[in-house]
Amino acid sequence: MPFDQTAYRASTVLATLLLGLMAGFFFAFWVDVVPAMAHLDATSYISTQQWINKVVRNIPFGITYFGSTFFALVPAFFAVANRRWALAGTWAVLAMVYFAGVFWLTRNINIPINEQMALWNPLAPPADWAALRDTWNVANAQRTGVAVLCFAAALMITALPGRALERAAATRQTAA
Repeated sequence: MPFDQTAYRASTVLATLLLGLMAGFFFAFWVDVVPAMAHLDATSYISTQQWINKVVRNIPFGITYFGSTFFALVPAFFAVANRRWALAGTWAVLAMVYFAGVFWLTRNINIPINEQMALWNPLAPPADWAALRDTWNVANAQRTGVAVLCFAAALMITALPGRALERAAATRQTAA
């Protein structure tokens, strides 16, 4: 196996691993933590969410969160270097969907709400605290869905031999 093929396969495994870790993180939060916290009063909810947001800012999470966004694109570059255009395009689309549906959504909805919540006094919650919680939860559900779909797609791309994907793309092009 030539070096560039080895690098491509290693990048797909790393990207898939990181995407899977993030999908699992978001999924666990969506199915376990969010429903449990729905039963908390404002003071307990705000205090708990503030602590979660402090604890989640750690090196392993940061590497996984930012790494999943960056490394989802790396296999596309190796595929281009190998002139494996179908694989390159597939990974590029996956990376763009993940970026928009997880990274961008988190950056533009969840994090601003987290930053607002960090300033709240749990004993004197703002009147709209429940609406912001609900907005955060909807965005979390959306990014969970995107993360799980991207992980599933990465598993399929990684499991399929590259030439099989390219043959399927060529068959579609000649049929059109």
